[in-house]
This record gives sequence, structure tokens and C-alpha cells, in this order.
Amino acid sequence: MQTQVPSIESGRNPRRMNPGGATCIALDENELAIRWGLSVKTLRRWRQEQLGPIYCKLGRRVTYLLHEIEAFERRVSRYSSFTRAYQ
Repeated sequence: MQTQVPSIESGRNPRRMNPGGATCIALDENELAIRWGLSVKTLRRWRQEQLGPIYCKLGRRVTYLLHEIEAFERRVSRYSSFTRAYQ
């Protein structure tokens, strides 16, 4: 008999729980790409060009802290398409 884990829509509940019951405070590049509807390749290019949110890199693993993601989302939010997103 298989147990099903309820799916959590990425980006909708930033304080989601891990299977062990611990609160998740960071997203990996795959989860962030899903949250924003981007490709992982775009996030990698942004890191190379120093555009996206601040990230943590340990070895080959790249993670983004949720408070850095939310801060970046606030910085690039605009009321008008006339203003520049990146300054």
C-alpha cells in the first residue's frame, strides 16, 4: 500500500513543511524556477550576470533563502511598465 503525500503548490505557501516536519526556509533552483515560471537555465544565467536574488552556494548545490526571494520580488515589482526593473 502506497501512502500519498499531499502536493504543495510551489510559491503559494512559502513556509512549507519538509517530510521530516521541519520548516523549509530555502528553495533550490528547480523550486524557484517552478515558482516563477522560468527555466533553470535562466536562473543560472542571472547568477552569472549577477541579476537575480542573492543565493547560497555550497559545492554544486545552489539555494535561495525565502526572505531573499521575497525581497527580490518586492524590488522588481512595479506599478508601470515605464519604470525599469533592474537598476
